[in-house]
Amino acid sequence: MRAWRMATVRTLGLTALLVGCAGKSEEESDGEAPVPANAEVAIEIENHNWSDVVIYLVRGTYSERLGTVGSLNTKTFVFPYRRLGTGGEARLRADPIGSDRTFTSEHLQIQPGQWVKWTLESDLTRSFLGVY
Repeated sequence: MRAWRMATVRTLGLTALLVGCAGKSEEESDGEAPVPANAEVAIEIENHNWSDVVIYLVRGTYSERLGTVGSLNTKTFVFPYRRLGTGGEARLRADPIGSDRTFTSEHLQIQPGQWVKWTLESDLTRSFLGVY
């Protein structure tokens, strides 16, 4: 009977030791879930401008053409979240065709699965955007 108790105490002690030494998972350690590899970001452009506008995604000094939105039209661009890099920070640039003026948005902090709506007005400086 005494040997059985000792074996039980050792087993419980060893189990407690292993549980205490076990490392935390990545989710538990920083409180954030890992970003899925296939997470996407959608950017909807509503163009109230009189010109067709070319839209660029800007990260630092690098800009990438997303596409063109026709005058008085709406278009959605979808791309993988990993295109934003590690910080998820970017800006958008509108370049009206036939004009020498471009307009660049303020910095955006985008998370996986979010979408952005940018409404371009006839005077681009009055444009506004939202992250949802």
